[in-house]
Amino acid sequence: MCRIRFIVLPFLTFLFLQSCKPGVSPSKEHFNKGNELLFKDDLNGARGEYEIAVQIDTTNWQACYELAGVYELQGDFKNAFYYFSRTAQLNPKFAMGYYNLSNLEGLMGDEKGSMRDLKKTIAIKKDLFSAWLTKARTEYGNRNYKEAIADLDTAISLRDDFYVAYSIRGTCKFSIKDYAGAINDFTMEINLVPTHDMGYVNRGVVYGEMQNYRAAINDMNAAINVEPLWSQAYIYRGIYYQKMNVMDSACGDFRMAFKLKNPQAESYSKQYCK
Repeated sequence: MCRIRFIVLPFLTFLFLQSCKPGVSPSKEHFNKGNELLFKDDLNGARGEYEIAVQIDTTNWQACYELAGVYELQGDFKNAFYYFSRTAQLNPKFAMGYYNLSNLEGLMGDEKGSMRDLKKTIAIKKDLFSAWLTKARTEYGNRNYKEAIADLDTAISLRDDFYVAYSIRGTCKFSIKDYAGAINDFTMEINLVPTHDMGYVNRGVVYGEMQNYRAAINDMNAAINVEPLWSQAYIYRGIYYQKMNVMDSACGDFRMAFKLKNPQAESYSKQYCK
């Protein structure tokens, strides 16, 4: 027994001394424990540790931020909003605090608040690609196409390999009748992701608007090769065949779209096909 005690006691003393090391506050210890539990997907356990960390030190903005994130994951938007707001108050230079607050406000339907905090995010961290992309999406949703294009120009300058940015910018350019610009963007989208059927359809619609029906049909062919069951591609291709007076092909596409339960197919068949 004495030998065992001689071995154990120094080890316990070592642990005690380690726990008393300066610089590691109780709040930080609970924060670190919360991070460990979050890594293990134990949201309830992580939330409890973060709550203790905040109770011990109400200025622990990192614990507030992580606690807000857990509440958001659990669908408690009220508490998530409170702690994201608290994070921004405690550390006004932390861009991600405003960014997450903006996203949450968007989910809650507060578009004005969301845009306000998104602009704060960008003011703090001008190279945050996701913030520029989010702002562009919002501007596009509000039909502010030129503002969206300007935001996407910045986003693409920061990261030129993300096909979604080209897709949105191409759609914005199409909306302001910059057809050449739209085709360039949709072509970039296709080059980045050749299996993305929407890129071909979008570019085909632009060609159709320019009355380049052969190019439009070629893009619809490519889209159908990627996704043979997408009924809208058949509708578009049928329309362009009809524009070229190739009625057998047009009606074949309308019939195929009808089989795929496209709601427009029957009216097009009645209008153009016997």
